[in-house]
Amino acid sequence: MTKRRFTVLTFAAVALATFLAPAGANAQSVWDRIRDRAEQQRQRDDDYRRNRRNDDYGRGGRMSDYDRRQLRDLSRRIDDRSRDLQRDVDHLLDNSRINGSNREDRINSEAQDLHNAANRFRNVAGDGDRLDRSRDEARNLLQSASQFSRMLGRVRLDGRTSGDWNQLRNDLRAVANIYNLRFNDDRGYDIYNGGRNDNRRW
Repeated sequence: MTKRRFTVLTFAAVALATFLAPAGANAQSVWDRIRDRAEQQRQRDDDYRRNRRNDDYGRGGRMSDYDRRQLRDLSRRIDDRSRDLQRDVDHLLDNSRINGSNREDRINSEAQDLHNAANRFRNVAGDGDRLDRSRDEARNLLQSASQFSRMLGRVRLDGRTSGDWNQLRNDLRAVANIYNLRFNDDRGYDIYNGGRNDNRRW
């Protein structure tokens, strides 16, 4: 009787071990999959945060197709507006007291330099998937605009020229933000008629 009881208990133990072994193996593989999945998600999150840090404000990260289109549109707008501004400034100076003077030539030359810089920036902005490829031309554009701003600060602007310059400045500030660059401009241009510009002389 004792021997039979021992045999039954042994069989039950073996059967139970056989039944539980696959479950244990399956449980182990399930936890392995969960752990691997969590690790992969952490890696994706780290990559996303790193790419966001690189993409924000032109720190050399990759751009999406949407970002590239937006940048190309911005550069096209700057090129067009700088051309319009150059034309307006030339017309303004032709009807001013400094028409035919060296000062008129210098201002027109600065306007031409700004348009040339805008054109070069347009040729490279959004051309690749990395901002650092067009960063130098963005810096040159902002430097040229800052020089033009100082030159224009000594000129009394009419409404059309002032409006064109203000629109262009807004776009230039956007470039400065995208590339994390500095743009120095005279905020006095925001005021026309009754503002700082009314007291300026040619």
